[in-house]
Amino acid sequence: MRQIEDARKRYEEIPIPAELSGRVKAAIVRSEEKRKSQRQRIPTVRIRRKHRIWGTCAGMAAALVLVFTTALNTNTAFAEMAAGLPVIGAAARILTFRSYERDEGDWKISVEIPSVEMIAKDTNGLDSALNQEIYDLCSQYADEAVERAREYKKAFMETGGTEEEWEAHDINIHVGYEIKAQTEAYLSFAVQGTENWSSAYSETKYYNIDLKDNKMVTLADVLGHDYARIADESILRQMENMEEKEGIAFWSKSEGGFTGVTDKTVFYMNEKENPVIVFDKYEIAPGAYGKLEFEIDKTGNMAEKTGYTDNFMVPEEEITAFAGKVKEAVADRDMDALASLASYPLYVGFKDGGVSAGSPEELAALGTDRIFTPELAAAVEAAGDETLSPSMAGFVLKKDGTPNIVFGVSEGVLAVKGINY
Repeated sequence: MRQIEDARKRYEEIPIPAELSGRVKAAIVRSEEKRKSQRQRIPTVRIRRKHRIWGTCAGMAAALVLVFTTALNTNTAFAEMAAGLPVIGAAARILTFRSYERDEGDWKISVEIPSVEMIAKDTNGLDSALNQEIYDLCSQYADEAVERAREYKKAFMETGGTEEEWEAHDINIHVGYEIKAQTEAYLSFAVQGTENWSSAYSETKYYNIDLKDNKMVTLADVLGHDYARIADESILRQMENMEEKEGIAFWSKSEGGFTGVTDKTVFYMNEKENPVIVFDKYEIAPGAYGKLEFEIDKTGNMAEKTGYTDNFMVPEEEITAFAGKVKEAVADRDMDALASLASYPLYVGFKDGGVSAGSPEELAALGTDRIFTPELAAAVEAAGDETLSPSMAGFVLKKDGTPNIVFGVSEGVLAVKGINY
């Protein structure tokens, strides 16, 4: 309770601009004048409102923030309602900052804009920046969706459509949010915009907040520095299972299908505190399958990581299989595939000096031509099973000396540990 009281106190300490009262009075005067005009020219005004409404909404953005704060300070019932909202993990709460529905005749629109309140005293500005971004995102989508609907109707009418036929389209625009997880550690939610007449413009953005450290969560935070390989292996296993049991025909890499997870990969956290990676329609499979989601079990991966304590424990068939993956990545000059097989930091020993790649992105930044040299490709292709005998250093894919690729046990699983030229 003390944390909530502190949060309320911070609200009360927010200064309200002196000019706010003047603005309110001016707004009342304008409203009275508008009502008089409406009584005289109702049809004309209604038509104009359809075209002016979104410009007005955009102009109200800053005032809405002030009105919300003022309501908390001056309206007892409103303040009690806000204070009674559920506190997430005693660290944050999410509420609907603004909600409205309108029937504009040619289309209907409903909007729910969320706001995150962090209970912690010092969030490094995370909540303020986040709420501003969310407000801008929702407002922009609503504005653009209305403009798309307006252009759609114009094109429809110009190609012979009638008002009756247009009305049958029942155009609906929705902007809202969905809470994915509320735990002691994470708050995860999605902000979504949809238009029922076209799925091409649907947008979803996921927000994952670490409530303990007051920061946005990354896959590396949840799965560790080896997140790309862990996620890739899990996704590929799930894809095989989905192909077999559900008949999903995933696209191959050459067709633009799954190529691997990066730090830009979209995900949300679920109630089990596992990341769920999301691929949009058409991203890795035909659009008929819709969005495809893959839960990465971080607990299972931790158990998997501790499977091997040294290189001498790894079964021969697993060594051979991993070597095959490395060979395939090199032969295809596939940087994403090679990066997903590596542990980090990864040592890359060029002839003119060695470097340490701290992430898949840093490895990719070294350049495809610099990594996949003809000499390395030839040496890896020629490597036989005799080079895969275990040692303290690991296993070496080579022909004679250098160049070569070294892999071995890293955090319980096999991973590429070095590339030498």
